[in-house]
Amino acid sequence: MQLKSTRETNRVRLALLAGLVLFAAACGKRDSTWQAVQARGTLRVGMDASYPPFENVAPDGSLAGFDVDMAEEIGRRLNLEIEYVNIAYDGLYDALVVGRADALISALRVREDQLGRVVYSVPYFNAGDMLVAPLDSGIGGMEDLDGGVVAVEYGAEGDVQARAWQRRLSSLEVMRLPDPGQALAAVEAGEADAALIDGISARMSADEHPSLAPVDTVTEDLYAVAVRKDSTELADQISAVISEMLDDGTIAELEEKWF
Repeated sequence: MQLKSTRETNRVRLALLAGLVLFAAACGKRDSTWQAVQARGTLRVGMDASYPPFENVAPDGSLAGFDVDMAEEIGRRLNLEIEYVNIAYDGLYDALVVGRADALISALRVREDQLGRVVYSVPYFNAGDMLVAPLDSGIGGMEDLDGGVVAVEYGAEGDVQARAWQRRLSSLEVMRLPDPGQALAAVEAGEADAALIDGISARMSADEHPSLAPVDTVTEDLYAVAVRKDSTELADQISAVISEMLDDGTIAELEEKWF
């Protein structure tokens, strides 16, 4: 129940952040990409299928993962077939700009340096650092760790955030360990009160560490769909669908399935 509650909170946060990353579409205008997509009946989605559980090539040669399921659902709601274009991650933005794909769905972080080239949709996932604590511990956020111990991955963003919280709290001990798994193990062993680790590791640890659960999202690392900067109507259509999926629980169900 605690894990589910955290995901509900994350969905609300992502929805509220939409206005910060979505360019306003020109009123009454139809962009050429959206017109071409409708005429073909297909949406060409660029992704680097080498990043499970978001996207990877299954043994039968098909693509599978969180982003694949999300792309298929976007296509279903827009009455479009999805055509995948598998592109190395470093080449995704260039491939989009030159027209090899209509949209990128590939665990893309919202990047300020790309805003002159692309339009981002509403964010659909927050991979930011999460605070993980024992069930029924009463810990709901970093402020509850005053006088306690937090385990982190050495040198990771959680380590940076923990150092910042040491300056805010009267007393906080930071236990630095080689990886997120060892940070979680320290909490289970009672050596630390909570762990501050990346959101993907926190979600994927649920089965291995059933006595622990994420209790708060401490930082933001937003993933969104990218389209060309002049594809404003396509961005609006995709954002509307993602907003529906956040509201009706579809994206929460995909998190449950893949993490």
